[in-house]
Amino acid sequence: MTFEFTTLVFLVGSLILFYLATPKLRPLVLAFVSLFYVTHISGFAAAVMLATSAFAYIIGKVIHSNREKNSKLSLALTVFGVLVCALSLTVFKFGDLLNARGKLPGSLFFLVLPLGFSYYVFQSISFIVDVKTGKVKHFPSPVDFIIYQSLFMKFISGPIERAEDFFSQKEYVCNRKFINEESLTLSFSYILYGFCMKLILANRFAKYTAILLENPDFHSRKALLFGSLMYTLQIYTDFAGYSSIAIGFASLFGIKLTQNFKAPYTAKSMSDFWRRWHISLSNWLKDYIYIPLGGNRKGTLRKHLNTVVVFLVCGLWHGNGLNFVAWGLMHGFLSVADNLLDTFHVWDARVMKIVRRILVFCSVSLAWVLFGSGSLSSALRYIKYMFLGNDIDYSWTKELELLEMSNFQLYIMIIAVIVMIVMDVFSSVKKQDFPVLLANLSLPIRLLLFYVLLVLLLVYGVYGSSEQVIGFMYMDF
Repeated sequence: MTFEFTTLVFLVGSLILFYLATPKLRPLVLAFVSLFYVTHISGFAAAVMLATSAFAYIIGKVIHSNREKNSKLSLALTVFGVLVCALSLTVFKFGDLLNARGKLPGSLFFLVLPLGFSYYVFQSISFIVDVKTGKVKHFPSPVDFIIYQSLFMKFISGPIERAEDFFSQKEYVCNRKFINEESLTLSFSYILYGFCMKLILANRFAKYTAILLENPDFHSRKALLFGSLMYTLQIYTDFAGYSSIAIGFASLFGIKLTQNFKAPYTAKSMSDFWRRWHISLSNWLKDYIYIPLGGNRKGTLRKHLNTVVVFLVCGLWHGNGLNFVAWGLMHGFLSVADNLLDTFHVWDARVMKIVRRILVFCSVSLAWVLFGSGSLSSALRYIKYMFLGNDIDYSWTKELELLEMSNFQLYIMIIAVIVMIVMDVFSSVKKQDFPVLLANLSLPIRLLLFYVLLVLLLVYGVYGSSEQVIGFMYMDF
């Protein structure tokens, strides 16, 4: 969802309606406020979501009714449902590509990718498949399914939820009491942590990375290296911030969403990175593409080929340009190379484990240039100048002047990044999300940290009408 002052008013109003309703009416209230939210941001997105949900639900219902007594029919409907969903995503992606290039006729405006579609169409596919395999034990009512598809705090940027995990929470959600110190503390921890990530770090980085990524020809090598690092941190703090806020908001209604991030830049291998980054998407790709393709069950060559195919799909899911294709393939080939080196015991020595972590971070950071650039040619120029340099050799002072970045802003970023690294390392060592660790502290220390984070957020956060950076990056996928 988007997060503005009106969002806070909407959230408070939704909570009041939800907790005043009787347990039986709570799902209806949640469906209503979610549909209201989606319709408010885009009537077209709401219409497509309802049509897609109706299709997936009806197909799922028929499969559920015939799964045991008519397995051929249920299998045929599963294949049909998955193909229709996949084809619809392909058509919308193609329409988006034509629209970006100014080649989409005005009469075909309905082919532009609707907000949130990439997320709930993947949920539709997993729902259909899971009904067929019997994983959906709590078959939803139409109202429950609408909530699953349109839940307002996750509609725009996920996470991609699994049907059974989501529907099995219904009884707890319906009977939950709002006044619960433990759950309220955890919700507030996630929300506060997410806003700090977004407003103190992500929005601040975004003011400068846009300038560098869009104009690699006019900056020196050191500035481009600095920009690559900033963008690496920006996309993490932006998306992780969104995910944390969404988890906190959902928790207020008693809903537990999937955590999408677990300190990804502390990953010890490429595969470990994808177990920590955009976890709901990574697991979806593994369960519904990698494993059906054969996974690692059909030999080493097939395993590596499947890995590359999965990352190609991952790249195409994120965007239409060749830069996204290159980003996906780069991750695919890096994952294969990392796995091969591991097979030959290259990483066994302790020092090599450290080297591996560094290489993983550097490789991921380099790949983000492909992801964040407007085109493949622009990304390749950026990478070329970042390593080989160009005719520009501005001083650091001159580069800061071109970026309109003061030393004060630079110091804020450095200190904030150091604090973030400490939190991520601590979270990784404890194997728990930082907001959970924060919520579990003793009351005096917890209140002190809440107060400090709130002050830092209000004083150093980048927000307000004078700022241009408001939206979340993953809203575009």
